[in-house]
Amino acid sequence: MCEEINRFRAAIVAPVRACLASLILLLPASLPASELKFNETVIGAGFRIEQPVLVASLSGDGRHVVLGGRTDDHRQRVAVFDIDNPDRALLSLEAGAHLIAYDVGRVGGADALFFIEPGRIMRYDFVTDEIVEFVEIRTIYGQQRAGMIIPIDFIRDINGDDLDDIVVPDTAGYRVRLQRLDGTLGNEVVLQGSSAMTVSDGRVSFSSRPLVSGEMTGDDLRDLAVWRGDELQIYAQLPDDRFDGEPRVIKLRLGLQTEAELQVRQDGFGAVNQDGLVETRIWSIEDLNGDDLPDVLTESLLNKGVFDKENDFRMHLGRLDGENIDFFETEDALLASSGLQYGIVTRDFDGDGRKDLLLRKVQMSFGRVIRALLSGNVSLQLHFYRMTDDDTFADKADYVAKTNVRFSVGSGQVDIPAIRVADFDADGLMDLMMQTDSDELSFQFGIREKQLFAKKAVKRDVQLPRNGELVTIEDLNEDGRADLVIRYNESDGDAPSKTIRVLITE
Repeated sequence: MCEEINRFRAAIVAPVRACLASLILLLPASLPASELKFNETVIGAGFRIEQPVLVASLSGDGRHVVLGGRTDDHRQRVAVFDIDNPDRALLSLEAGAHLIAYDVGRVGGADALFFIEPGRIMRYDFVTDEIVEFVEIRTIYGQQRAGMIIPIDFIRDINGDDLDDIVVPDTAGYRVRLQRLDGTLGNEVVLQGSSAMTVSDGRVSFSSRPLVSGEMTGDDLRDLAVWRGDELQIYAQLPDDRFDGEPRVIKLRLGLQTEAELQVRQDGFGAVNQDGLVETRIWSIEDLNGDDLPDVLTESLLNKGVFDKENDFRMHLGRLDGENIDFFETEDALLASSGLQYGIVTRDFDGDGRKDLLLRKVQMSFGRVIRALLSGNVSLQLHFYRMTDDDTFADKADYVAKTNVRFSVGSGQVDIPAIRVADFDADGLMDLMMQTDSDELSFQFGIREKQLFAKKAVKRDVQLPRNGELVTIEDLNEDGRADLVIRYNESDGDAPSKTIRVLITE
């Protein structure tokens, strides 16, 4: 009898215990979804907050927010508040016209607040309460500003070594200085041809092209690149803390228009027959399948009429061909739609190291436009695609959610719902946050199944702005849980436009 019991244990009980142990390891070590709570703080700036909120540790061990905007008499302001002690600003600065932009970054082992002014980058010293020179550098911002001071990401890690570097645009191209391990800066390199010059109606303007990074030359170093129409310009990283300023030019055989063709179409808008016109351009270049090689997402827009459009997105995976990256003409994945897809979000939803996609979709036709004008309501679909094990996407979305965008024909105001994908419970899976009412957020937590998100939602009351794009995600206390930073504009009222709301996940 004892022998039979032992056999039963070996055959049934032991495997069951092993299975249960494996399941326990897969379960998140976080609170149940029903216990999702936020610790809320409201920070009053005393001026209209008109710029995205920056987060850093600028003084001591605290976490701080940097706010930018203007007073009622249109003076530009920059202020810094401690999230845990928000009653008084650590810094309240009237930004003169010589200060053009600001950013936060870590150079030399500590976070700092930086400013650009003509000819140099400045740093705010919290000990002496002074703005001191950090480094001289030429930029495209060669004179004092006439408008708003804005945040620009000119202090950031661009070569993947977890050290923030300096990258600022100039008329000749980006000027780059890499940070060394000892906190000093390497020699400046100008990425030739990485800016764009436009001449129109006798006026000349310069703009910086989107800068992308990744391993593109087969030497395990992270390189930089910009795209110019149907070409990719690659600036190889060199072993001595700098980049090659002269680019390698790769022809992209992806059916793209050249810059000249794009300019002709733009200048001829209204004179060219749009019916049946197809435009294909690059949407983004980034590593999607986790191999550190940049991949290309292109968008093709088909015009069937002024109010009848549809588009598709095509993914072309990057592959090394000798010492250069290459992309096949035939796409590795096609995301086609009978409507108009826009606003792609690329995130790793399921924690497998590959980026998945969120696409917003609306149906566009003359009849639908008329119905939307009459009802003041546009139906918006959210399509979620998980990248498969063979680095592609299914024809149909793995998960679909629906919401609405409301607008007033009379006032012109638009109410855009807040939609974010982030990890609120620190289990390694992305959760779906979606606004379901004017002052209500719904949370659907990520699951390890095909449909990505749990059917049951947790709802929380939050004072929300009319523009959901003003709701942003930060990990404010660096605990792995997503937190919310909410700002408001004048459509939400005079008092709310001068405050931000910080919700830290408990």
